[in-house]
Amino acid sequence: MRKIKYIYIIILSVVIFIAFKSNSENDPYLKLKTLTQVIRLVQDGYFKDVDMTKALEGAIRGFLEELDPHSKYISNDEFEAVNEQMEGEFEGIGIEYSMLDGYITVISPIPGTPSDRAGIQSGDKIIEIDGKSAYKLKTEDVIKKLRGTKGSSVIVKILRQDREPFNLNLIRDKIPITSVIASYMIDLNIGYVKINRFANNTAEELKYEIKNLELEGMNKLILDLRNNGGGLLDQAVEIVDMFINSFDTIVYTEGKLRNANEVFYARQNFSDINYPIAILINNGSASASEIVSGAIQDLDRGYVIGERSFGKGLVQRQYTLEDGSAARITVAQYFTPAGRLIQRNYDDGIGEYYTEKAIEDTVLNNKTLHYTKNGRTVYGGGGIWPDEEVSLDEKYIEYLNSKVRLNTKRPIFKYATNIKNTIPINSVDELYVSLKEDFKNKKIKDQLIELSKLKIWLNEEEITYDDNIEELWPYIKIDILSEIVNAQWSKNDSYKIKSITDNQIGQAVTYLKNK
Repeated sequence: MRKIKYIYIIILSVVIFIAFKSNSENDPYLKLKTLTQVIRLVQDGYFKDVDMTKALEGAIRGFLEELDPHSKYISNDEFEAVNEQMEGEFEGIGIEYSMLDGYITVISPIPGTPSDRAGIQSGDKIIEIDGKSAYKLKTEDVIKKLRGTKGSSVIVKILRQDREPFNLNLIRDKIPITSVIASYMIDLNIGYVKINRFANNTAEELKYEIKNLELEGMNKLILDLRNNGGGLLDQAVEIVDMFINSFDTIVYTEGKLRNANEVFYARQNFSDINYPIAILINNGSASASEIVSGAIQDLDRGYVIGERSFGKGLVQRQYTLEDGSAARITVAQYFTPAGRLIQRNYDDGIGEYYTEKAIEDTVLNNKTLHYTKNGRTVYGGGGIWPDEEVSLDEKYIEYLNSKVRLNTKRPIFKYATNIKNTIPINSVDELYVSLKEDFKNKKIKDQLIELSKLKIWLNEEEITYDDNIEELWPYIKIDILSEIVNAQWSKNDSYKIKSITDNQIGQAVTYLKNK
């Protein structure tokens, strides 16, 4: 009710002001009077009770969405989750999970968290929480039951393969939400780091991972920003600055407010990284990802590989409202060092803006021409065009969209969990080299895992699979082995095995080997 009263007061005040100020039909604020009339009509005559808070929030959302695709309203319920993602931590037990067969199934314990310290394993099922069944819990109920104040306890009953169910008493702790989701040496001197968002601690996380990889011999880096939707501007600037040993412009913003007009410069530092870097982007790389890849490209500091990025060049500022909700409003546009506006056109409306056709459009019509620091041609007005366009292999895309991979029962993970104790992986590096050679020569053998046995298991589980499963077998086998590696070794090692089938990563490796 407080929110409704608050909105009414604002509307009424503006309407009274307008009444004295203007009677012009062209005055847009007169529409507030219309809105007040509509609200009154609904309250007086709508045929059933109305949730006015929900209805008015919808009006606010519509108003902001009419401005541009990225201005938005954040309700009280959404506000906590949004802040949690940006602040980079919450309090709980620390697992990545999926609901399989009705139970909370652990995909991976987060390293250094209560679950990891208690020995929870990939594939474990949580069948009870504090003595009550956890079967077919809704996602919001799982969160409520497993999260809690640091220092509080929760008892979970674990069902593990080849063991009787057992209880674990977990003491909740602060759980980091990491931005770096994979970090490993892909070759003797080439390191790989994947960032999935730009939150408060992203730059520090990247520095930490790079330092560790350098200790392993890294002197060339692949930075994977594919499907990274962006985040905090300052983190993008700090990451670019790690690779720029000059006082060049990294990015600048232009807006109506004086403090929305800023120029961000690089600073020289003895710790600046000067070895070769390749950046991976695709249609899902947006905002802060485009600031990083655009600056590195414009300053001729690295090589960008993959597909054209999303094209989000608008800067939002978040304002907390009186009732605890928030409005995220576009206050500026950002430009790369060469003066490129990355924002795609959105004149056709939000519906068209998010269509696959619009996102993947690579036509250069109406695009602006710019030049990098060394004089290379680059384009603005619709995302970052990579220096080398590389699409994913068609057969790999076919696998990514296959029945066996997209099945909600997660058969690849379940099968890997089912057989992991029968397939000991003694050396991840040896497995990687062997599989990579076999995949390259298109001779994936039935060593370790057999397709015939997988098909028998799929039939027993009544899981439908693709008619061309034999053609997809190389990708399926490598994915199954990556899940087994995740269970026996680590998530980073798992990502390394998965990279074998990723030709965009492969092309980045080829580029860096020649540098």
